[in-house]
Amino acid sequence: MNLIASMSGKVCSHGDTYFVTNRQTGKVHTAKMCYPNPQDPTPAQESQRLKFKKRAQDTSKWIKQNGPSTENPHGTELFVRAQSAYKAQHKIGSFFGFISSKMAEDGTINLGEASSTGNSSENGGNQGGGDIG
Repeated sequence: MNLIASMSGKVCSHGDTYFVTNRQTGKVHTAKMCYPNPQDPTPAQESQRLKFKKRAQDTSKWIKQNGPSTENPHGTELFVRAQSAYKAQHKIGSFFGFISSKMAEDGTINLGEASSTGNSSENGGNQGGGDIG
């Protein structure tokens, strides 16, 4: 079962079974799409897709700006705090998903006790601060 535990997504392009593994717990979940929607997306669905796309882009940008670099091998202080909070929980299986869930619509990251407002010189141009927990 190590093969399945390391997988995420479809086995092949024409398959309808999706696999996802929580990397912290090792638990594998599967889902099967029985009746894919053949219709074009509604305006509400399209709006939701655009919101998701923006959230994913903002999350990638935040991780790239605050993550480990040659000047800062562990990442910014905010990044290290976010990693600690991620490791302390077991609900969300990926760091990307965890950061995305903590991101507000304006792009700020809501992290723990000592709030940071996102000073660009302090944490790499990100929007930081707030509550993890």
